[in-house]
Amino acid sequence: MSETNGMVFHTHRLANGLQILGQPMPDFESAALSFYVCTGSRDEPDQSIAGVSHFLEHMVFKGTQTLDWQQITLEFSKIGAEINAGTSHESTVYYARVLGEYMERAFELLSDMMYPRLSESDFTTEKEVIVNEIARSEDQPYNRAVRRMMQVYFGEHPLGHDVLGSPESIRGMRIEQMRDYWNRRYAANNMILAVAGKFDWDLLVRLAEKHCADWRTGDAGRDVRPYQPARSLNEIILDKNLKQQILLLSMPAIDEKDPDRYAAELGVSILGDGDGSRLYWNVYQKGLAESASAFLWTMDGTGILIMEANSTPEQAPQVMKMLRDELDSLLADGIYEDELRRAKDKLISHMVLSSESTFARMRSLSADWVTEGRLVSVDEEVERVEKVTIEDVMRVLRRLPLREKQVLTTLGPLSEAELLAV
Repeated sequence: MSETNGMVFHTHRLANGLQILGQPMPDFESAALSFYVCTGSRDEPDQSIAGVSHFLEHMVFKGTQTLDWQQITLEFSKIGAEINAGTSHESTVYYARVLGEYMERAFELLSDMMYPRLSESDFTTEKEVIVNEIARSEDQPYNRAVRRMMQVYFGEHPLGHDVLGSPESIRGMRIEQMRDYWNRRYAANNMILAVAGKFDWDLLVRLAEKHCADWRTGDAGRDVRPYQPARSLNEIILDKNLKQQILLLSMPAIDEKDPDRYAAELGVSILGDGDGSRLYWNVYQKGLAESASAFLWTMDGTGILIMEANSTPEQAPQVMKMLRDELDSLLADGIYEDELRRAKDKLISHMVLSSESTFARMRSLSADWVTEGRLVSVDEEVERVEKVTIEDVMRVLRRLPLREKQVLTTLGPLSEAELLAV
């Protein structure tokens, strides 16, 4: 047990490598718990199993060694649990939120799901569910553009693997391939059990020893070589039927373990936060675009700064120029103290408000462990934010090739010549 500024943290590791993290929040009535599996689409070694991480997430809910999918649903319903999961490029997370008195039962169910039955009949049936999900994503212009942006920006790097996969890879996948992937990646030493809220730590450890101590070990590594695109490039996706032009300008940024992470977050917030930023005032509030923002996406070994806008085709060339002009102005002229103060206040408010949610704290536990190998209190995060200076922000932004390696991905009715005419 450790205590940081009044926050109590617990950590324990089973002999098989399963890492357990806990933060008691005794003033709350609920508990949030999750199994964080350190695997995602970047860990899929070849195109024949593209999308297997996300597909496997679906299959986990289809049945365990002891329960079928209806029983899983019924048992969670009996305790009034909120239950869900999500797959990304880097992780697959299964979580439940329950009243504290039902934490033990929720743990039993969630841990049981980590050993799914993976039956071939369920696998065959679920294929079309996934293919339909891919089709729905393709029908949503912004999702389609973002998926293509990742593929173009990262190219042959594993982060270029699409989370959903393709209809061809899903239909061609064999159940033996999924079982092999689960056997390698869903290993105790590649998972984190995180709990926050109203629970008994000693009971949690006993439950983990009872239900998880015999879990196997397996592959806990991944390819984390740094990555930047070799040069700037434009990916123009023409769709004459669209009445909008989606613009995504991505460029190299810091990775999730970079000590300048807070400075970078503040700089990107000043550039393009959802409200009060430069893009907000100079593009969105002037009615030039339906949206205009910037965000930082930090990952294991690399990161991206993304500027995005969505406008009419008539205004898109001007908006495209303004995105680059605002970035150039920020890099050339720097930022102001009042901008930094506002960005700090927004980030700190978000941190503090999130700390009042058992679900948000549960997620933070896993994230902290992955990025820092330890647990970080909200007070420590606030202190880090407050220490950031204007010089820190400009140093981190100016050391990145933000102008030299810009990857533009755009979807809409405009050609490259039309879009870049201004």
